[in-house]
Amino acid sequence: MPEFDQDSQEQEDNKKAFVISLNSESLPEPSIAFRGLAFLLDYILVVLLATLIILQVILPLNPSFSLEALNEWLDAYLAWAESNSDTAAPILNDSAQSILLLITESFSIIFILYFVLCDTLFKGSSIGKKIFNLKTITLTPRNSIPIFHAGIRAISKTIILFYFFPILFLVAALTKRFHKSKQWGHDLISQTKVIDEYKLNQMLLKKVEGSL
Repeated sequence: MPEFDQDSQEQEDNKKAFVISLNSESLPEPSIAFRGLAFLLDYILVVLLATLIILQVILPLNPSFSLEALNEWLDAYLAWAESNSDTAAPILNDSAQSILLLITESFSIIFILYFVLCDTLFKGSSIGKKIFNLKTITLTPRNSIPIFHAGIRAISKTIILFYFFPILFLVAALTKRFHKSKQWGHDLISQTKVIDEYKLNQMLLKKVEGSL
């Protein structure tokens, strides 16, 4: 029994040594293609989920908003586009603007909540990331992403992609290219990093084999 306890203690010490030796710069990052595909899958899922929630929950709870005004404007705009007319394009009326604003704000909130839940409750693994063996981790001493950091990450991602695209997207890309951390802008300000779990497991396996 003492020998078994000693072996267990040595294995535990080795595990601790591996954790200490892996800094944020040595953690393997996924390719841009894999990360982009993972986000695309998540985006499609969020669009489907948001459409269902908006049509079945949000709009019925707001009977003063009607899709008819928006549909009428879309029909008028399509007719104008097909006619190749020199006249000005149809302008959104107040009703159409209100329903469009409600839909936009609702989608943004659902988008933020989805990624906050993935980064906190599901430990950094969204459905898209899970398929491609990717994971978002925190660079803080904590074991999981703090909800405040998850919120910052999701909100900044939403602002970058839907409100100030492509200007802020270019800024985020520049931090990835030139900042010493090599992180995207929203990862940098939220103290998080997306890693390739498969590559990480291979790295740890080589370290274990090298210590034997």
